[in-house]
Amino acid sequence: MVMQVMFLGPAGSGKTSLTAKFGEWILRNEGLTVTYVNLDPGCLNLPYKPDFDVRRYFTVRDLMERENLGPNGAMVKASELMQKNIKLFLNEIELFNGEFRLIDTPGQSEIFVFRPAGPYIAKVFSSKAPTIGVFLVDPLLAETPTSLASVFSLVMASQLRLGIPLITVLNKSDEVKDQRLERMIVDYNFLREEIAREGAGAITDLAISFVEVLEKLSVAQRLVKVSAKTGEGMNELFGIIHESLCECGDLT
Repeated sequence: MVMQVMFLGPAGSGKTSLTAKFGEWILRNEGLTVTYVNLDPGCLNLPYKPDFDVRRYFTVRDLMERENLGPNGAMVKASELMQKNIKLFLNEIELFNGEFRLIDTPGQSEIFVFRPAGPYIAKVFSSKAPTIGVFLVDPLLAETPTSLASVFSLVMASQLRLGIPLITVLNKSDEVKDQRLERMIVDYNFLREEIAREGAGAITDLAISFVEVLEKLSVAQRLVKVSAKTGEGMNELFGIIHESLCECGDLT
């Protein structure tokens, strides 16, 4: 059975690097074949060899030149083209028989998640095989308790918009400077305490209220730390993906 993993997260969070490293790990340690799917029409270079590459159909640069668009406008246009052609693309992707299908999403995740293309693409992929999203938390974007709360807002929005199981992963674990971060990710009481201690003015009450909503809606999950640079955490990531796709999976 094919298992599909869709990597999500803000620009620069390491989606492409982790796609490459995780695919290498799966092949080397589990002996499972991997299909690499690149859905980012804006990237210039990839650290893996894509089996399907959306750039064979269009690129952000080409759309900028052909339709006289800026970078953001071209990315929006690209998302519309992906939505229009995703069933055609998937027919091509299914020709590859990898047991794991790793899907590298566009760098500008806000365009992928919040425009119609992302939810539709996730729905089409999910109709073909079990699909899970891996949302990458970049420690550089979560340097304070309130900034971590804002990252969690993106996680929740992605979950609601895409409609697929979503696990949260701390990427670039080798670059974590604040040792509180790991605990704040999994311990909402501690996160609330740290937000209050931060004393960020008017934003404090808003951030605490958001964490309370998050606590009610989220599913218990242990922290998975990974690093595409060092290879840390690949075994844990592989395990939690399997658990999340299993009805009896224990994520606590």
